[in-house]
Amino acid sequence: MAALLLLPASAAMAGWKLQHAFDFAGTGTLDPAFWSLETGLLRNQESQYYTPANVSVEAGFLRIEARREQVPNAAHRPGARGWRSKAANAQYTSGSIASQPAFLYGRFEIVARSPGGAGVWPAIWLLHESAGQYGEIDVHESVGKHPDTVFAGVHFGRTPNTRQHRNASRVVPGFEGSWRTHVLEWTPERIAVSLDGQPLMEFDPRSAAGGGIDPLRRPMRLRINLALGGTWGGAIDDSRLPARLDIASIRIWRWEPGAGEASTPPLQAAHAASEPSPQVPRWGR
Repeated sequence: MAALLLLPASAAMAGWKLQHAFDFAGTGTLDPAFWSLETGLLRNQESQYYTPANVSVEAGFLRIEARREQVPNAAHRPGARGWRSKAANAQYTSGSIASQPAFLYGRFEIVARSPGGAGVWPAIWLLHESAGQYGEIDVHESVGKHPDTVFAGVHFGRTPNTRQHRNASRVVPGFEGSWRTHVLEWTPERIAVSLDGQPLMEFDPRSAAGGGIDPLRRPMRLRINLALGGTWGGAIDDSRLPARLDIASIRIWRWEPGAGEASTPPLQAAHAASEPSPQVPRWGR
């Protein structure tokens, strides 16, 4: 696994400054000063209840595990109609972590192994959410109903009903269950996502600005989670559970003005897929 953790030459060439490095070999816990663990039913009408118990560091990597198990829903209110609070119990659990510091620009490199199976929905993403504007960068998403397909995207706007979406996808045979390197390079003029050093998506964050908002050039927190079901994940195949999203390393470089723009090759904005692209969700993560 050590070979997976080598510093890419492109990062050194770009002039990025390494700020945080989490290599999970030999580490028993997450750094509580940096990471927070989410709890509850949170997003997209997903089926899983997030709990800290589903996040562990073992065998040289960070593991987020989704399980079929019943747990009480702390948000339950008798007679409630909202999906977060109407059920007394959730039938699935999983894990989600988020960085406590927010980042404005940077290079994010995550070496991960994603699960397969109907209903699984692993994601690595950054989020800015404040009154009147929403910005999201999806470094990696996949859903089991589209086997071996990798998605990246951005979502931005004022409200859920008016958000705009730009997405890219690629079919990568053998992706599920194999170690892959996901990279985001984010500067004031460029959002570029790559997989194993190959360009996947590029977007100019300036084009999301307007009407007094600039949602893709605002501080964001890094999130990593494994969802089940929900508005995009779809029906869950219980026979494929437990499902596991494993992370070997996370590295974050600070961007400085003038760094990274000229020396990093431009990525292609077009889809790169070996077969027709499946349906991409038209909502924020």
